[in-house]
Amino acid sequence: MWEIPECPNKHIAVYDRELSNDYLIYTNGVYLEQDKIVKPIVFHLKITQAEITRYDAIPNNASSPLVNQKIVDILQALAPEDVQFFDAEIRCKDGILKDYKLLNLTHKFVGIDHERSVYRKSAKLNIIMIIKYLTYKPGCMGIYKIARDAELLDNILVTEEIKQAFEKAKIKGPRIVRPEEYYSAMVGEI
Repeated sequence: MWEIPECPNKHIAVYDRELSNDYLIYTNGVYLEQDKIVKPIVFHLKITQAEITRYDAIPNNASSPLVNQKIVDILQALAPEDVQFFDAEIRCKDGILKDYKLLNLTHKFVGIDHERSVYRKSAKLNIIMIIKYLTYKPGCMGIYKIARDAELLDNILVTEEIKQAFEKAKIKGPRIVRPEEYYSAMVGEI
């Protein structure tokens, strides 16, 4: 699972909802026609370009990764049918970065192992709200190498092949962790 790293709040790019398209169009796990992107993709940061470019994927609040060319190259080589990239503008305190792209995942899958996972659903909406432990069925991603979970669209899963490629390239920013590890660290009552 693609996880945003622990970092100071000032390192989290803030999506400009007024200047940009509704960010939710990038979280549906579908291919987007170019004509759907009618506004620029703009983020704001309270730090300098030099401070943020140490990340290959910039942490942000839009639920879609902001990635540099290093990640673009890896994903286009390993999963070209699963990804789309859109130019993004990151407005830092000392100028504008245009070297990053917003990653849109073009597929979603259903794969939560509901028998082994521990969570609570919203009574009114019938959606998963609070997760104590989450695990997926083996092979649930099928042919996809990177995709969104259809039941938890914020969850981006990648194959071991992509994880290893990120490690080999020493990608900085995202952490690729097992969902079991990520959610087992959660505290609180279900």
